[in-house]
Amino acid sequence: MKMKAAVAILGLLAGSVSRAFAMGIEVVNNDDVNLNVGGRIQEVAYGQIVDDPHRDDGRAYLFLKQARLRFFGHVYDAKFDMQWVGAAEDINGSNAGLTLLDAWFDVPLFNWQGSWLKVGQYRVPYGRQAVTEEGHFQFVSPSIDFLGVYLGRDVGAAVHTYHGKFAGVLSVQTGGSRGVPLRFLPEQLGVPLTTVRIGYNDGLDKDIFTASQNDLTPQRVTKAAYLNASYLSDTRIGHSTVLNVRTSDKTLLMNTNWNPFIGRTPNKSGEYVQVGGDVAARGPIGDMAWSTEAEYNYVSFQNDHGFIDMSSVRVQAGLLKGKIEFSARYAVLFPDNNLRSGTRRITDEPIQEVTPAISYYIRGHDNKIVLDFPVLIDVPVFIERGIGAYVATEQVDQASLLSNANNSVNRQTVPEVRIMYQLAF
Repeated sequence: MKMKAAVAILGLLAGSVSRAFAMGIEVVNNDDVNLNVGGRIQEVAYGQIVDDPHRDDGRAYLFLKQARLRFFGHVYDAKFDMQWVGAAEDINGSNAGLTLLDAWFDVPLFNWQGSWLKVGQYRVPYGRQAVTEEGHFQFVSPSIDFLGVYLGRDVGAAVHTYHGKFAGVLSVQTGGSRGVPLRFLPEQLGVPLTTVRIGYNDGLDKDIFTASQNDLTPQRVTKAAYLNASYLSDTRIGHSTVLNVRTSDKTLLMNTNWNPFIGRTPNKSGEYVQVGGDVAARGPIGDMAWSTEAEYNYVSFQNDHGFIDMSSVRVQAGLLKGKIEFSARYAVLFPDNNLRSGTRRITDEPIQEVTPAISYYIRGHDNKIVLDFPVLIDVPVFIERGIGAYVATEQVDQASLLSNANNSVNRQTVPEVRIMYQLAF
């Protein structure tokens, strides 16, 4: 009987996958409990041409970029989501490199209709691109402005509320990013990472934590616009500070290889600020669908050693007909002239990206092929003497090479091609 039951369950799961890739297989569904199991892989091939004095200018790579496993649903009135991560994106390089991405519960706030308390580890709710589900991009990877403002996941609690077309959230998180192990060290408490995102949503987004870059079957024109702000006053902990030991999802101004003021001795607490806004709209046009969005961000850091800031802009649009979508994206980062590693400045010329893309949706976002052609304009390239060249936006931490006087940095235009196959259930 046990063997027959196992075969029946496997048959049910296989049947669910063959009928429709619905971003999860429903395992349990009754009045009290709903449980879904999902997963995703992204296999990506990269090609780029870099002016390299030591190695070949042409490069080609193949990676398993993502491998995800997810359990989500609800227990009574509480929603939950648990997501594990593997493959290339999970490289952390520290003893804090755990494999858990999401682990949160959403509990309704009683006597406050349309409001929820989220607790656990979840996305920092700052910026449209950051809250977009990673499997719902129109491009192989996020744009370069991600490097300036992406705060990833973190541990904490948030109150998010929805009233008509208004949506808002107040989130308080550690600032130490995801997967931080228990470490009971002496501390001088600052202000934890506090984020506010408020705006207008007339049905474009599922909720304030979950966005997509397009709608494959739009029924009407939908719009959304948000303002965002994040603030952190660094906490001194042990021999260092939270920002100085943060191991993942570091913006350029949180990265000690770019920001010379964080790790400078004597170590000082600092203030980190991000503010910005984003808008999006999409809808049908004849037998086609269109989508567009734009985002602006400003970020700064200061402590007793100095002040540093940068800003970024991203705009993109797409046009879908049948299963084929054409998209285009432009992004620009305006770095600070104080960005440097050691005594070597990375300079403040804008870093730009122009990316046309074409996607073929075999079965929606659950089974698709994405081909894009980024052109990185005036991107810093780090040259390691006798070894070769590293494109800064692809190998951010290689800025550490500049502390060696034998190495150098120059600006280049780097054309790339990327193709991704995504399969999910």
